[in-house]
Amino acid sequence: MITKELTYKKAFEIKNNSLKEKQRHRQKLLDSAYATNVRLLSIDNELASLGASLALTALSGDIEKVEKIKSQSQLLSAEKSDILKKCGVEDIVYDCSICCDSGYVNGKVCTCVKNIANKIAMSELSSLMPLEQCRFDNFDLKYYKDDAKKRMTSILKLCKEYVLDFNPNTSSNLLFLGEPGLGKTHLTLAIVSAVIEKGYMPVYGPAENLFNTIQKEKFEGENKGAFENMQNCDLLVIDDLGTEMVTSFTKSALYNLINTRMLTKKPTIINTNLSLKEIESIYSPRIASRLIGNFNANKFLGNDIRQQKILGK
Repeated sequence: MITKELTYKKAFEIKNNSLKEKQRHRQKLLDSAYATNVRLLSIDNELASLGASLALTALSGDIEKVEKIKSQSQLLSAEKSDILKKCGVEDIVYDCSICCDSGYVNGKVCTCVKNIANKIAMSELSSLMPLEQCRFDNFDLKYYKDDAKKRMTSILKLCKEYVLDFNPNTSSNLLFLGEPGLGKTHLTLAIVSAVIEKGYMPVYGPAENLFNTIQKEKFEGENKGAFENMQNCDLLVIDDLGTEMVTSFTKSALYNLINTRMLTKKPTIINTNLSLKEIESIYSPRIASRLIGNFNANKFLGNDIRQQKILGK
């Protein structure tokens, strides 16, 4: 499972490794320069001596002598820089000039780390699902006719606006209903991609995978922290609800996820081939009640797009 903590850990590792490599490379050049230029060590000794003299002279109040020492130091420093430059020793060029590759700015995570984390999340999610194939700009409305096209145009607009105004503390819950092959997963993944690009970290997965993860955490000690992460992530996306094996455990897990995120005002998106009546029958009236009362339900209309593509329509 892609978690915010692990993703940011990887991002910081990338930043730290990159910085260490730059530092190692510069140190290697520096060692070589000192090994072939005895003047460098002599300059360092002279600068150290001048530094001590400057401190004592400053206490004496002899301003003229202080300025003379400073001038000598500047000349020596310039000479040292010139030698190092000729030896190919330059100052480190950081990937991020804002945080100097430390990853932090004034105690907060730098934007560069967030960007790396976003790329990691996108890459990992893309390895699981066809993100590149599921974008808003390639959601083709030509496969919908008449009233279905009007409905799907409206739903596409809703999804784009949802991403535009997304906030993990204020955004609403979405419920996508409809027969298979109508674009529910496509638009769900398009939202996930766009939310990641905005710097937020969703948890996405088919219902079967998510519930299996929770079950293994509870009974086998695997995936530690997975359920808590689902409860607290910026956006939880449950794909294909109803395709998993429904047990008393999955019913309880689903209720706890929905209820906890409702109480903490964290947004959740669920898509399913089931109707609300089927959800009530398969899961429970209280789960159906929460979906009806707290989710913006959208019914997808049309004919199976996958079948249309196969038939060449």
